[in-house]
Amino acid sequence: MAVKKISVALDPDVAEAAALAAEAHGQSLSAWLNDAARRQLVIERGQRAVVEWQNERGELSAEEHASADALLDEVLGAARRRSA
Repeated sequence: MAVKKISVALDPDVAEAAALAAEAHGQSLSAWLNDAARRQLVIERGQRAVVEWQNERGELSAEEHASADALLDEVLGAARRRSA
């Protein structure tokens, strides 16, 4: 796989935590940061889709929000609750 080498600056505590997380996952820091960036891009794409959907159909109801939360809990489980 081709890669593009760049230089990034991170807060010291973020750099340390990211390095530890990468090590815990058996990844290089570059691979871990790549995965994190890819996940963030997926999240942002999803957020844009929700905004577009709401612009076309109206705001999500409280029931729809609750249903989405329940689905996320089912799919993501404990990982989602820990990050909340």
